[in-house]
Parts: sequence; structure tokens; C-alpha cells
Amino acid sequence: MTEFEKRLACVIAADGSIARGYMIEKCELIGANQYVITWKVPLQKEAKTNFSCVIGSTEQEAVEPGFCTVGLMADPMKMNVHTYDVAGKPAKRPFHLAVFRGQTG
Repeated sequence: MTEFEKRLACVIAADGSIARGYMIEKCELIGANQYVITWKVPLQKEAKTNFSCVIGSTEQEAVEPGFCTVGLMADPMKMNVHTYDVAGKPAKRPFHLAVFRGQTG
């Protein structure tokens, strides 16, 4: 039996490309500000999951301010992230995402 993965992480560029990450399968940019992230392990059922998301650079580039929201999807391997400018308008932004998992039961 493999070790239960407790932490997942990624840095996503504004265009949806993966700058770096751990246990991330892929990221798809949909529309103006929705990023669908697929992980290599489930976020639901076998795990209870919490998230932390911040707008931040992928390397050393300047980043426009903003904020992000996160949510689970019906597929237990997927989640979505939406990014916004400071006024709340949908905007592409690079972000850092940490996922903390705990075992159920």
C-alpha cells in the first residue's frame, strides 16, 4: 500500500500552464478566469481536503494584484480555481495553490 499523500501543491501561470507542482496531472484554462486542475490523487471520498490559494508569480515577474477562489467538482480528481482583479472582475492571474488532505474515517 502506498503512503497517503497529505499535501499537494502547484504554481500555475496566468495562461494555465503548470510552472511547477507536486501530484498535479494537468491544468486547463477555461474562459477568462477558470482553471480546472486535475490531480493524480482524489480530493474527495478517501480524503477530506482544504485549500490555500494566493495570487503570485511563477518566477520573478511582476504580478497584478487580485484574488482567487477554489472549489471541488463532481469528479473527485478535479477542482476549479477562479481568479479576479482587485475590483472582482474576472482576470487571468498566476497563482500558488496548496492542498491539504486528511484521511476520512
